[in-house]
Amino acid sequence: MNKPIEKTAFTDAHLGVSAEPLRALTAAQFAALGAGDIVFWKQMDAGDLVDFIPQAAMAPADQRLELLMSADGAPVLIADSREAIMDWIEGHEVRLATLH
Repeated sequence: MNKPIEKTAFTDAHLGVSAEPLRALTAAQFAALGAGDIVFWKQMDAGDLVDFIPQAAMAPADQRLELLMSADGAPVLIADSREAIMDWIEGHEVRLATLH
């Protein structure tokens, strides 16, 4: 019979350090891990973006915009074309993360 595997965090009894240190991070600390190195790319209508980025109000509400955000949630670039986003990514040392 196959027995289910239990996943547990192990600690170093002498140091009190978790073998799974990411579990101990706050949400802000976790987000800051990739800040400046990892970006997320998302398409949004300008009207949906206004609450988050007020400058999006300069575009028609139904205009589709490309939004590039840092891992910590800070906006990096708003563009009206995929090409502009790709050009920016190619010119900077960042990794593009995919969202699932």
